[in-house]
Amino acid sequence: MQRREIAGVGIGKILTGVIIVALALGATVFYLFYTGRFGGGKKIKITPSVHLGYEWTSITASNNIVSDYLYSRSKKLIVEKGGDGVLAATSYTIAGRLVTEEAVSSGVYGLSDQALLLKCYVRAGDRNNAVAVKESVIKRFKLPDGSYKAFVYLDEEKNKDAVVSTSAMIDWLDAMLQYYITYGSEPDYKEIKILIEVLFDNQGRLKTENLSVAKYADTLYVALEDTSAIKEGDAGSLEQRYGTISGDSDSELVDNKEEMEDIEGVLLSNINLRLIRDLETNGLIAEGAYDKALKAVKEGIAGAGFDFYAYATSGAMDCGAYVYSGQSLGAIDIAQNVKTMKNLAEVGELDSSTFAEFKGSVMNDGRIYTEFSMLTRSYSGVEAAGAYTDGMMMAYFMGDKDLFDKLSDTLGKRVATKSTSPALYMIFREENERYVFYARDNFGTRLATS
Repeated sequence: MQRREIAGVGIGKILTGVIIVALALGATVFYLFYTGRFGGGKKIKITPSVHLGYEWTSITASNNIVSDYLYSRSKKLIVEKGGDGVLAATSYTIAGRLVTEEAVSSGVYGLSDQALLLKCYVRAGDRNNAVAVKESVIKRFKLPDGSYKAFVYLDEEKNKDAVVSTSAMIDWLDAMLQYYITYGSEPDYKEIKILIEVLFDNQGRLKTENLSVAKYADTLYVALEDTSAIKEGDAGSLEQRYGTISGDSDSELVDNKEEMEDIEGVLLSNINLRLIRDLETNGLIAEGAYDKALKAVKEGIAGAGFDFYAYATSGAMDCGAYVYSGQSLGAIDIAQNVKTMKNLAEVGELDSSTFAEFKGSVMNDGRIYTEFSMLTRSYSGVEAAGAYTDGMMMAYFMGDKDLFDKLSDTLGKRVATKSTSPALYMIFREENERYVFYARDNFGTRLATS
């Protein structure tokens, strides 16, 4: 009798153990299917996403930027009300004081905005929404050649014209890599590979794209000074670098003779060094790609007393020829420079004098302007509203809390504070006496403050 009882207990334990093991295996299989990794793609390793610690998030909080609330409101306003419930609208304008000033969505969905939204979902562990955004973008933005539209529209008629943007596709590739290491599967890996082939050549260089840059009309050119005496590495004079113009440079005649020129090149701000390093490390682009990219960016510094980086290369990424003015002649595009500097700072390669110039301008003026005039050596234009999150991340990478605080303070002054506002805690821009909330500002700030 005793043996039977002992045997019964033994069999019971075995059955219990078998059930536990079966449940564990079932849970594991369910998890693999749930995360999309059952028979998933190749394992890759990328640089971990930046998460600011308490010392840094307390700075933003003290400047009226409450990241969790901002994120929650942004999803409701920009995705649920302004978007289509899945995609983020580029902007959403809340109702004004007058009855006729109704709330209105832009009706435009930008690829870069969806990249920010996808990163936010991955960071929050929101798999369902991350999958929905990823699938919607591939379905609605992807073109037959593997490239992606820069925008899609609520108005289907506008979707017939496909405009592509290297900047937007790089943003999407970066987001897809973050998505892939968390939730991705074999089809996602294939999507990443296709996009890499669209963006990079077989040497791992970013492919050139058509860029429109400002120049003087040919009739205003004066020959450059003799450059034969300039040795390799010398900065040269401003005239040797940019040429001079005939006539009075302050006259309306000269101003009206500016024109746009189409060139083939690579925006320096598109050279995402951390991303390129990750792609090379995982064998997704050619060996040596990172060193080429870093060299191309660092050699693009203007010199001749100007602590700024070029707007773009003129030709291939490693050709050594640069264009310093973008949309305004004789002016440095500051927003593009801030992005380039952020990319350098992220990999520990930002030139100290360039950072000092940027910090000095922000600490003195309290804001980021759109341009720096090479003629007057002064900042001008309007506020570069979209550059603050890049500037904050640059300050973080450089370990500069004073600059981070100053930028947070300026950005914090554009936080909606009215308790009854549907956009409470969100970042706004005031345009035509209306309050407009951009996806880039809000989802970008979420990533830069959490």
